[in-house]
Amino acid sequence: MRNNRLLAYVSLFILGMAGFFLTRLSYAKTVDEVAVVVDHDSMTRGELEEAIQAYFFSQFGPKFKLPAPQTPEFQAAKKDVVEAFIREVLLSEEADRLKIEVSDGEVDHEVNNEIENMKKGYSDQDFNEELKKEGITVDDLKQDTHDKLLRRIKANRALRMKQQDLPSSAVVSDEDIRQYFNAHPQDYEQVKFDIILFRIGPKTKPEVVKELETQSRQVLKELKGGADFAAYAKKYSEDQGSADKGGAVGTVFRSELEPKLAKGVFSIPEKGLGLVRADEGFYIVKVDFKGSADYVSVAPDIKEHLRKEKQDSGLKDWFISLKKKAYIVVDGKVVIITGDESPDESAKMRNATPGAEADESSKTPGEEAKTNKPTPAEPSEEAKESSKEGVYPSLPPGDSFTLYFGGEGFFYGTQDLASYYPSGTNVTQSFPFGYGLNAGLDWSLDPTFQVGLMGELLRKWVETANTSDQWTELAGGPALTLKLLIPLDESTNFTICGAGGYYFLFGSTLFTSGQFTNLNGSNWGARAGGTLDFLLDEQKNTALEMGGGYRYLKFNPTSVLNSDGTQAALDFSGPYVEAGLKFFLGKD
Repeated sequence: MRNNRLLAYVSLFILGMAGFFLTRLSYAKTVDEVAVVVDHDSMTRGELEEAIQAYFFSQFGPKFKLPAPQTPEFQAAKKDVVEAFIREVLLSEEADRLKIEVSDGEVDHEVNNEIENMKKGYSDQDFNEELKKEGITVDDLKQDTHDKLLRRIKANRALRMKQQDLPSSAVVSDEDIRQYFNAHPQDYEQVKFDIILFRIGPKTKPEVVKELETQSRQVLKELKGGADFAAYAKKYSEDQGSADKGGAVGTVFRSELEPKLAKGVFSIPEKGLGLVRADEGFYIVKVDFKGSADYVSVAPDIKEHLRKEKQDSGLKDWFISLKKKAYIVVDGKVVIITGDESPDESAKMRNATPGAEADESSKTPGEEAKTNKPTPAEPSEEAKESSKEGVYPSLPPGDSFTLYFGGEGFFYGTQDLASYYPSGTNVTQSFPFGYGLNAGLDWSLDPTFQVGLMGELLRKWVETANTSDQWTELAGGPALTLKLLIPLDESTNFTICGAGGYYFLFGSTLFTSGQFTNLNGSNWGARAGGTLDFLLDEQKNTALEMGGGYRYLKFNPTSVLNSDGTQAALDFSGPYVEAGLKFFLGKD
């Protein structure tokens, strides 16, 4: 167990949560395997977990006990963190495409500010010791911070440029505003109140819940007896944002509150105190004011809200188009965007990147008060996009078969039986020395990994000695194959292949002194290589593969000895090139 405060802080500002200072964290180090890939950028497993922790601490405070990875709360937070990273990378790439420039001086200034924030509470020696524990230097930290801040700044500018390109206004009639107001009457009921929260975690035991209820009722009793609410809020409340202000939430609309909390708060009379059980826990609530907003006062906010909704549809479609063109892998599965995303997606984009300046025009009615919401909402789910994982267009679906046929050429010139002759004998061999045919059937364990069985037939051209003596070589056999398919784009894969099997020498002869000698033998052989697979049809069922690799295969026919009495060898080892056709049988 060791302190990861520094890297957690880096993850924090990357997600746009700068300004919140973490207390010391202790947790086991995660092996830095890649968790998310977006085109040419990636996030490691360690970075992802640190960002998720920063996500929770920014919402619930440093005392919040992190939920277990398998819980819905953790998975929802993970989706938000992953989606934020995808958005930032794609927007940064769009900035590069638009040739948006960011000066080194500007980035360096931000880097220095961030490093100084990280060093708060540390002496220089302690700070360097913490970095040493992480296995990095100050220069490493600065470079990593520079790269991430540069990406963030570029992403923000690309987003702002796109927002400026959208229509500056959308037509919203008075009738539209009135209809919206009439359709949501309760949304504009207002309440000003203070809270003290006794939080209940996702897996809090019933006996602990009962203890919290008893404690909250005792505190409520003391408050009704004249205790100072602000002092008690700072002492007891687990909602850090309001506790720092003496429990004050401010004035909010009913629609901004979690339903159970809203129902409880609005059931308490003005100037009254009460206890409310809601999703987050037990709330002691002091209501200062309740009322309803009139149409005239909220009409401008509604108009702006409706205008932004209309503009957001263009922003949402644009970002979906970026995701459709991107290569995205999450937890080893390729993500393909095939349809619309949720209405929340464009709202997320307005603050999609870390440190993005607030866009006041994007706020919905009452959203300014919403920033003082009594308790952070549950981590929102990632935009629900109609996508399917693991079925990239160029890949075969899992649990399907791929049939293939191919040919290969040997580009090496081993004169296998030359040593059979006395020294000085002229032995020749034709170029390209040999060829092979193969066919096989692969089964996809998932879209990127296949196992299969192949058969090969290998033929080396005749070797000639003394103008008349000749040697012919023919071998073949079955082999097991393992293949890793890596999609390069929607019509191209790169396949890494390994194969091993047992091969037999047959149809091979030695002709010398007017006599034929059959050459027999068997041995294990293996090959490894790679191919580029080009999809040939719109349905992406057929692919042309071209590639090469290296083979190891050697035979020692027992019936032939070299001129010095050693065992003769027929060697098929060496580099090869190949081409063939693949047929993905599992696609529509």
